[in-house]
Amino acid sequence: MPAAGSAEGRSSDEPGRGDPLAARDAPVPAPPSFDFPAVYAQEFDFACRSLRLLGVPTEGIEDAAQDVFGIVSRRLAEFDGRASLRTWLFAIVQRVAANQRRTQRRKQQPLQPLSPSAAASDPSPEDCARAAQAASLVQRFCDGLDVGRRTVFVLALMEDVPAREIAPLLGIPLFTVYSRIRSLREQLQRFLELHEVEK
Repeated sequence: MPAAGSAEGRSSDEPGRGDPLAARDAPVPAPPSFDFPAVYAQEFDFACRSLRLLGVPTEGIEDAAQDVFGIVSRRLAEFDGRASLRTWLFAIVQRVAANQRRTQRRKQQPLQPLSPSAAASDPSPEDCARAAQAASLVQRFCDGLDVGRRTVFVLALMEDVPAREIAPLLGIPLFTVYSRIRSLREQLQRFLELHEVEK
């Protein structure tokens, strides 16, 4: 007769012990569910900012954003939650921006500010001019970066996306992302100092 507490004396009803397939058959959490209108409302501004920083000219932003969310509406059900929604969306934004740049390459337009001046409490004309100048210079700085560094710049420095989410998006080690963030901050600081932007 098996001794109490021995392996043979344990109940076969114990999870994972009587049935060797129990752990393998345990329920897997379902992927997150997102409502497209809510995603559109929440992330539209992010998509537009990212498109502009990725080189899409001002007059092409609206069409490009509609292309982005057309893809999102078709593929949102495929989103499995392994990355954040924003980094998943940014991968789509990148591809749309690349297509837009190809079609707009012959139509070089003067740089425009990233967005209208924020509605502060009656900013002075001088404040508005400085803000527009700074936005234009940030855009110029971003335009001079290669695709990988531009991605890090937009996500990490402009949108505060964690480095751990950027690394798998670019397929690079986490420490490389941190190194690029530090380097980009230093480069941007030198660029703005060179152009004597008031900070």
